[in-house]
Amino acid sequence: MRFAPTDEQLELSRTAERLLATHARRNTLPPPWDAIPQTLNRELWASLAELGLLGLGVPERLGGSGGGVADLCVLAERAGAALPTLPFAATATVAAVLAEHADSPATRAALAGVVSGSTVAVPAWETFPADMVPGRRAGSLTLNGSAAHGMLAAVPFGLDAELLLAFADEGSAPARPVLVELAEPTTARTSVESLDVTEPMASLRLTGAPAIPLGPLSAHTAARLLTVLAAELIGTGRRALEGAVEYAGQRRQFGRPIGSFQAIKHVLADRSVQLDAAWMLVREAAHALDGERADADVAARTAVAAAADAVEAVTADALQTHGGIGFTWEHRSHVLLRRARARRSLLGPPARRTRRPPTRIGASVLTPALRAVTSRRAARDRAVRGLRQLPAGAAAHDLPHSPSTQLDCSDPYSTGILATE
Repeated sequence: MRFAPTDEQLELSRTAERLLATHARRNTLPPPWDAIPQTLNRELWASLAELGLLGLGVPERLGGSGGGVADLCVLAERAGAALPTLPFAATATVAAVLAEHADSPATRAALAGVVSGSTVAVPAWETFPADMVPGRRAGSLTLNGSAAHGMLAAVPFGLDAELLLAFADEGSAPARPVLVELAEPTTARTSVESLDVTEPMASLRLTGAPAIPLGPLSAHTAARLLTVLAAELIGTGRRALEGAVEYAGQRRQFGRPIGSFQAIKHVLADRSVQLDAAWMLVREAAHALDGERADADVAARTAVAAAADAVEAVTADALQTHGGIGFTWEHRSHVLLRRARARRSLLGPPARRTRRPPTRIGASVLTPALRAVTSRRAARDRAVRGLRQLPAGAAAHDLPHSPSTQLDCSDPYSTGILATE
């Protein structure tokens, strides 16, 4: 099992980081209150396409840049940390589905447009089956021949989208995936308010929009979209945690950094351990998918459950660590928390994310995370290094206590951690 990134993945990460950092200098996070973007950043979108990053994970024979799910997750982490106004995970999902059904000229042409950046394609998450995206269903489509009808409540980047991946009902048959062309006059768009200020939403009303029926999606594709979403969340969590640790080392109270107080450093250490465990589960899921292992589906569902819970906890505690300033619009803490909460709404509660035989989760998927957190004290030391600059002659109660267990047994990996301890 390999958790360390390869040299190629490190270079990919650095390239993406430089590109996104250049963008971030011109586009502040959070955006101004009266100028929340309603459409994607076309300049950055074109830059990603020019570097071939929109085709990452798509086979070269289909016009993509090649690479596996592990490579795609590296880029997803960077996108999740920077939170540009781009449908990265959404586009990666559509590209994976089109690559799976690239046996017709229409889908091949659509895939070429997505990879080149000339076509904006997004999924209508609210129509996906609950066993793929367990979140709340809000809209539905019906398919009549090659025409789609229906109302969708919240489509990410719906004002920009030219192609829509959705599931549509066709008579009494189960809903099937379709690729819908979004254009006037068969598509009416209305911007709607979004919890996530970096992911604008729009409602769509389709009246006979041209649609291409697709075949069933494989379990591999479903697991892939969950793994990419999980990796993107890990990036968001890391940025929140790094910001909180930095602030805790700089903000002083009672003549010392607030990070030297147990109420701060133990919380941040716990969140670091939880986030690292989730990251390892995401890496394991990516390697399982690249290796086409039989447990890839379970690994992906476990990873997204761990990532969603960890990142929600990290972003919430990071905001609290910043104190009063963290609650202001001008600080980015609320942007990261909004992304975590929006993804939780999409992915549903933990019990629904891991609705698979639990006996398969234990040995093959959770082992790496358990190894990472068996020594809780060592993990704490790594997490709060730099925060334990206690003044000379500090009292005994100023020194770090033995770590206490602060884990929620409702998530799949914490149960194993408690047993190990």
